[in-house]
Amino acid sequence: MADKIILCLTLCIFAIGTYFIWFSRKNVFNHSAIGLCFVAYIVPVCIFDFDVLAPPDIVRLYININIVGALFFIIGLILGYKWKKVSIIDFVMQFATVETAIYSSTFEKRILFISRRFFLVSLVVMALCFVYMGYIPMFAADPYSAKQFKGVYQPRYQHVALFYRTAKQFIQILLPFFLIDFYDKRKISTFLMIITGMSLVLVSLSRSETITGLLLIMSIIISMKANRLAFISYITFIVIFFSIGSSFWVIASYFFPDSGFVNLIDGQTAADIIASGAPDIMDQLGFLEAFVNNHVNYTYGLTFFGGLIPFNFKWNPSVWTLMVLNDTNDISEIASGGLRLPISLWGYVSFGWFGAAFLPFLSAFFTGYIIKKIKRIVNKLKAGYKGYIIFYYLVFLYLNIALVFTDFYKISIYFLPAFVFFFLIVYKKRKVAKPELIF
Repeated sequence: MADKIILCLTLCIFAIGTYFIWFSRKNVFNHSAIGLCFVAYIVPVCIFDFDVLAPPDIVRLYININIVGALFFIIGLILGYKWKKVSIIDFVMQFATVETAIYSSTFEKRILFISRRFFLVSLVVMALCFVYMGYIPMFAADPYSAKQFKGVYQPRYQHVALFYRTAKQFIQILLPFFLIDFYDKRKISTFLMIITGMSLVLVSLSRSETITGLLLIMSIIISMKANRLAFISYITFIVIFFSIGSSFWVIASYFFPDSGFVNLIDGQTAADIIASGAPDIMDQLGFLEAFVNNHVNYTYGLTFFGGLIPFNFKWNPSVWTLMVLNDTNDISEIASGGLRLPISLWGYVSFGWFGAAFLPFLSAFFTGYIIKKIKRIVNKLKAGYKGYIIFYYLVFLYLNIALVFTDFYKISIYFLPAFVFFFLIVYKKRKVAKPELIF
């Protein structure tokens, strides 16, 4: 049992480790990850017998890899937080621009001006993609395969993949700005945009992405205005929400028994149902067993950049993990978007034990430095429209732009929409329309 507790702690460190350097309600970057830790690590550790999931030597290797990774992750976080200056990060992230925005009256107007146009176009493009493909994942005969665009759902999707993914990314990235705008101004037009955007993402069966933006804005507002009791209630809500989200497929099968969702299994407990939607530990053990027993070669960093090549390129991190787990070179029929591996395991399969220590250390070093810079700006913000907009913009930077440093080991082509928006906000000089002209 002690090993299982240690494993759970190490996995949680990778998800919510920045609490070590910024234990505050304003550290909104970790709050939603508490829900992930509960459904993917805490519940499975309590109910699974690891010796049934994998041979004892694989379980021991898995635990040791994560222990090494977590130790170096903490060291990296602390060192990065204390580091005085990393010029390349300051240049790319443009924190100085955000600090200037606190005292500017045009920054939030430019963000909303640009966001509205991208958002409206993205709504139209995503809807047209559904029309062209001829199906909507939620209502398809095989919803899970349709969600992943595998099997019979792949050919039509490939024709519009670039447009579909780009539009969906823009909707997810920009939605929180409109949630803030509606919270402050209560415009019906903004509300309709929000509902349309959330509905399109929901029917694509992106469960967490549908409401992630709302949770982030709730986190920001509560962290800046609410008392401790409200914050604790919010964290409790996150845990409940993630538990329901993780149980989505089972719940859907209950209400729509003939829809193609998974079937209910007699005798399942609530914990079993929650764990069924986040099989991270089970997948990771199966992946490591396949990697070791099939004598798969180290990647030597090829997966770091494989995600920049579209479709099923073999070194795409998602593709490669599925190929290893299933011992196949053809994943076109596998209804999965890839495995969610901890950074320690990515390091191990890339460079062995050196990678298991170095990748977590380097990622955490960058994370610690970036969190320090963000913390300084956040502490200058005041509750209100401008403060919320700037706060979410910092969240946007951390979750999208900073990934080239913190998640360098799995860079994806899907980062591109965020960088386009970032470029227009920071570098592109544009004339902003008068506020009354922005409907």
